[in-house]
Amino acid sequence: MGALLSSLRATYQSIVSALALLQDLSTEFNRALHRASESPGVPTPNSEVPYWLSSPPFPELVNASSPSLCEVADVAIIGSGIAGAAIARSLLHIEPFGTGAANKVVVFEARQLCSGATGRNGGHIKVAPYEVFARYSNAYGKERAVALVRFQLRHLQALIDVCRHEKIDIAEAREVETVDLFLDGGAFDKAIDDVKEMKKWLPEVEINIWDKDQAQQKFGVNSSVVGVLSYQAGAIWAYRFVASIWDGLLKRFPSQLSIETNTPVESISLSKSGPIGFPYAVRTSRGIVYTRHVVHATNAFASYLVPGLRDKIVGAKAHMSSQRPGQQFPDLAGARSWSVVCGGAFDYVTQRPPSSGGAQGDLMIGGGFMRSLKQGIDQVGLYDDGGSLDALTVAHIAGIFPSIFSPKWGEGASLKQVWPGIIALTGDSLPFVGRLDTRFTGRKVQGLEEGANDTNSYGEWIAAGWSGEGMVWAWLAGTALGIMIAGKESEELAEVAGRPGGTLDSWLPKELLASAKRLRSADISRLASQL
Repeated sequence: MGALLSSLRATYQSIVSALALLQDLSTEFNRALHRASESPGVPTPNSEVPYWLSSPPFPELVNASSPSLCEVADVAIIGSGIAGAAIARSLLHIEPFGTGAANKVVVFEARQLCSGATGRNGGHIKVAPYEVFARYSNAYGKERAVALVRFQLRHLQALIDVCRHEKIDIAEAREVETVDLFLDGGAFDKAIDDVKEMKKWLPEVEINIWDKDQAQQKFGVNSSVVGVLSYQAGAIWAYRFVASIWDGLLKRFPSQLSIETNTPVESISLSKSGPIGFPYAVRTSRGIVYTRHVVHATNAFASYLVPGLRDKIVGAKAHMSSQRPGQQFPDLAGARSWSVVCGGAFDYVTQRPPSSGGAQGDLMIGGGFMRSLKQGIDQVGLYDDGGSLDALTVAHIAGIFPSIFSPKWGEGASLKQVWPGIIALTGDSLPFVGRLDTRFTGRKVQGLEEGANDTNSYGEWIAAGWSGEGMVWAWLAGTALGIMIAGKESEELAEVAGRPGGTLDSWLPKELLASAKRLRSADISRLASQL
């Protein structure tokens, strides 16, 4: 009887502890929802310089700005990361916009060039096709899941093609063999089932399955890894890629493009006294520019200037690191990447190619989001990428690879640098792309009806909300937005490097469009099921 009572008491205490944990997390989630309803403000001016920005290839662009702001511009792009670069490149390469010498594009950046999420991420051009196919299938059905996965997968070839076409060797864009290392047998079994289902709909996607013993032999991991999936992905130095795009555009379109760094946009309003045909007054720290189109490419900070997006898109602090591998770590010359999957969470890892002296390239390890004190919920609604690091998250990303690869790790390893970055989460985990309804901006231009798409004279637009997967969303989404702003979405455009051919609806999934109906339903409270 005593043993039974002891067992019941232990069970009761476990239930009470579990309920207390759930209540604690529920309270934390409500705090996160409150933070999501508030303005994110502008990016902090004193952010830590991450690894990727330490040796800029174009020093003159880091703090690029004109002696004085232009009075008017056809298009004002807010944000100089990969989305902003893709939008500008797409728009300027479309005729007649790009060939019209009078057309003007101005880019505003609150801090230095590309110093936000693009310059702070892991450079992993990767989507786990089996995982997202299962997720999209549940939300949108099988056929639409196929369209969404194929759109993400197109980014690998698109980014590599642009680098080849424009000779951007410094970006280190490359295909890699990526391996998903599973530490959880249940998660591995589910992943295998997801792969089998995905293959029925996406037969072109090749995924190899390795059991525990095969994984140890082929990939050098220890017995903590219960299985591996391997397939094709890519890696890139995203900051150098974007900086090279801006450098090329400025040289090709010197009179049409200007970049104004260290120029945060403070407000947008409808002008009553500005030039005719330029209805938006974009007020910055250096003055006002009147424009026909305003483009929000600020990812997690979009709701600062579009108040209607609060509760639709929210920032979250993520962590990234550069690490020197142990001397026994397998050297594959930067041709492999990794993810570590366990308990619904994952880490992401790439490795740079060897240095000129032949030393192994640095490992770029990020993740650990769910390892914070409140399982990631306490990181939601945070916007300071210059603030303190989360110690538990850092401990995880610093120790995950040595623990998985030991004894094939060795001495000589070091944690070189850790930095935070702000990712953007949306209520339905898909990015927002397209024209913004005036009901969300609060700025209704006379003649532009709410939700209308029948005029290309003016409007506000968005490409943001990458949910931590910007390398497989942002480039083609930004390219698509440039086509929309130019009014060419119904035209059969030729395929060029970095842009698919055909009409826009033949390759841009409709689920990404920032329609009023979708935005109304994409409430951040839906993140509870994801976190």
